[in-house]
Amino acid sequence: MEPDVIHISQGGLLHLLDGEKEILLKEFTTRGISSGCIDVQQNIVSFPQAYVGYINLPTRKIIIDSKHEGLDLCHIIRIYYFLYASDSADLDDPIYNVDKGGTYDIIELFVSELDRVVKKGLPVEYKERIDNLQYLRGNPNIVQTLINKRLAKREVFECSYDELSKDIAINQVLYKAYNKVSQIMDIGRAGLLKKDFVDVSEVYRIPNVKLHTNTMYCKKALTLAYMILNDLSVSDYGDQAYGQNLLINFDKLFEDFVKKILVSYSGDYNFSYWDEEKQYAKCNSAFDGDYLKSYIPDMLYMYQDKEIPASAFCILDMKNKTSKPFSNADVYQMFFYANQLHSKKVILCYPACENRENALLKFDNESFSLRKIHGVYINIAGNTSKEFKENIYLFVDKVKGLM
Repeated sequence: MEPDVIHISQGGLLHLLDGEKEILLKEFTTRGISSGCIDVQQNIVSFPQAYVGYINLPTRKIIIDSKHEGLDLCHIIRIYYFLYASDSADLDDPIYNVDKGGTYDIIELFVSELDRVVKKGLPVEYKERIDNLQYLRGNPNIVQTLINKRLAKREVFECSYDELSKDIAINQVLYKAYNKVSQIMDIGRAGLLKKDFVDVSEVYRIPNVKLHTNTMYCKKALTLAYMILNDLSVSDYGDQAYGQNLLINFDKLFEDFVKKILVSYSGDYNFSYWDEEKQYAKCNSAFDGDYLKSYIPDMLYMYQDKEIPASAFCILDMKNKTSKPFSNADVYQMFFYANQLHSKKVILCYPACENRENALLKFDNESFSLRKIHGVYINIAGNTSKEFKENIYLFVDKVKGLM
């Protein structure tokens, strides 16, 4: 019997059935989401505003739709493909076509892609090996070979040589994702796929893989693997029953999306961003003790860190919102950033499901050092790779036109 499918909007409320509260508490705790969004007394969950995806509960499937009307989970998955492709990704690739009638089941998509990769053959690379052999191969280690001879070892020659190996980073990522979801796969299919990973190591940390010409056929499988490892979890319902849960922080995804567009596709090397927060104040408190305050803008243009004080020509911030642009909180935040970095220009970047003209906020007070804030929209809808590509370059042109 197929479970009921319930659609709720991003940040929406849901009344919980018996047994669902415990599953969600565990799910949220694992992801570092506050349990305060669950009202234990009334059995109601208020899903975190930033997340989209789906959660499989024992008797029903909850799909958390984007708050942007006209934007489906398949569009958000496409952004994921974009982020995990190489920097030289071809935006005409069919991977960026959206199949609105397709499945949202990430495991099903991954297994299908992994099966295709395995049939073509897992990628291999030459890796150096050092072995004791009965015959010469590659470059012998003379000293160790003489020692082996005196010890009357049968494998007398210690040699280093290159050998094709499947035990490389891309296969390690695919194998790690496979291991995470194998319990929820068809047993026969899981067993067949596992045979191809016999010589691949299990790794603790997830390697960062850069694709090249010979491995581009693994692009979709690799992207889905990262999605599984970063955003998907498997719940155990008991009696060998499992459910998969996909929660994507759409706010962070949109921020990373815009960053990659401007860094990799603008042709302008003046776009940059910080990896760590920077201190701007020290707080002295008798109750809380002394502590530091820090900040980190989303993105900067022409950042000069060698100057004293450091400065940036323009500050860019990503706002994944559906409301009118330029909320008071965002404006206050931008004033602070502009003051810290002596910036005269600020651009807020917003997602849209259609092409929209830029917005502009002008301040009446002429004594403000920051006189206006620009709002630029990027259309993240559209169902073809052609539309996706056009929307990306239209956004780039709009941003660069303000510099």
